[in-house]
Amino acid sequence: MIVSQQFVQLLVMVVSGIAVGFIIDSVRLIVFSTPKKSSLRKWMMVLELLTWILLGGLTYYLLFWLKDGAWRAYDPLAQIAGIFLYQTFFQTFLRFMARIVVNITWRPFWFIVRLIIAIIRQILQIFIKIAAFVLRPFVKIYSYLSYTLLKKIRYIKYNKRQQ
Repeated sequence: MIVSQQFVQLLVMVVSGIAVGFIIDSVRLIVFSTPKKSSLRKWMMVLELLTWILLGGLTYYLLFWLKDGAWRAYDPLAQIAGIFLYQTFFQTFLRFMARIVVNITWRPFWFIVRLIIAIIRQILQIFIKIAAFVLRPFVKIYSYLSYTLLKKIRYIKYNKRQQ
């Protein structure tokens, strides 16, 4: 393998490390931009683990595509160096860009979802109140009749025992 090819492959692995750092940082940013009681926050560890597994698979695919499955010891080191480069140099700018994207897309999406859920809850509460209002006279009549009938049945049973 030519040295220039190895250098290009090393640069590709460093860039993939930067991309991995950005993706993990973006996943964390998206999760923490949701409401505190959302299910996405509760399952954050599972989501991040799945993201790491997916990124590991994609890195392996990149290695397989780039080097026909043969990897050198410097490949994971180059990816780790890319993650460190992201943390050191690119994190502030790319995190700023990710926050802009999250504020433009993700937060309005969650607002719309919560608004739709709130509207559906209000509609269901109105239907439940209407049904309770309509059924209230029947419940009152049933409770009155059942109470008086049970009272008479208890009295009859009580008298039978004494005789």
